[in-house]
Amino acid sequence: MRQERIVSIGPLPSHIVQALREFGEVVCLPDASRSEVLETLDERVILLIARGSVMVDREIMERAPRLRGISRTGVGYDTVDIAEATKRSIPVLYTPGAMTQAVAEHTLALMLAAVKRLFFWRERLLERDWDARYRETNIDLEGASVGIIGYGRIGRRVRGLLRPFGCRVLADDPYIDHSLYREDEVEFVDLETILRSSQILTLHVPLTEETRGMIHRGNLWDLPRGGVLINTARGAVVEDLDLLWQALEESHLSVVGLDVFPDEPPSWDHPLLRHPRAILTGHVAARTFLAQRRILETMLRDVVRLLSGESPPSENVVNPEVLGDH
Repeated sequence: MRQERIVSIGPLPSHIVQALREFGEVVCLPDASRSEVLETLDERVILLIARGSVMVDREIMERAPRLRGISRTGVGYDTVDIAEATKRSIPVLYTPGAMTQAVAEHTLALMLAAVKRLFFWRERLLERDWDARYRETNIDLEGASVGIIGYGRIGRRVRGLLRPFGCRVLADDPYIDHSLYREDEVEFVDLETILRSSQILTLHVPLTEETRGMIHRGNLWDLPRGGVLINTARGAVVEDLDLLWQALEESHLSVVGLDVFPDEPPSWDHPLLRHPRAILTGHVAARTFLAQRRILETMLRDVVRLLSGESPPSENVVNPEVLGDH
């Protein structure tokens, strides 16, 4: 039989490639289209590292009938058909803990930039409008009501970073045992309540069919007028950019802080990208030295275990129920 093959949709550092060569030929497709991925897959492929935006679905899995695992580098797994992978007993690995601190820090940075109006004040200074300081004020993070939707690793870390500010923190997450987090000083409420009660709302949920568009035209206006919305989770958790632009134009939201967009990259001519009260970064929250090192180290460790016939940690497997089949 020809040499087994590992295919990476997206680039890998040379030391990762070298380590993976123990298990077969490593093929990296840095800027691959779907058709290029399909052309590369065959019965030799035993592992797929899904770093790009190509959807790993039934068609792709069928092209690699000996596939033993799919690995995602990051916390999101919306580019993998989890149901199809589970049906085929293929573990889907990801690295949810590796980027927690970096994304939480980025969330706090967007939050502080929003409430302290950093970009607004820079513009006033460049316009030599020194007296604007007598006409305008900032927002206090101290004592503010902050709503965290999704109280997983990142949501909990954001809560930790907020402690020095004395915020009232609310959280909505129906999938966890709230009693485990009594010491966090968090009020667990439902989505309707968190929207009505939060001056600052930050999103930390995965993108699923349930969370897609969970912030929409039917509920965004439930937020108190002048609120702040931060999203470092997945762009499609919010219905669309038109909604956010409208909320800013009507001053229902005072500031929007986004690191993620429904379509990436976003449409460059969308007016939200030029709105003076939109603070935007290009999906870079986890692009720090420590986070990237931890992501790649976690990915490599778990992949080596999987290909060596061992089970990776269940918390790093999206569908751990299939591990018994490996």
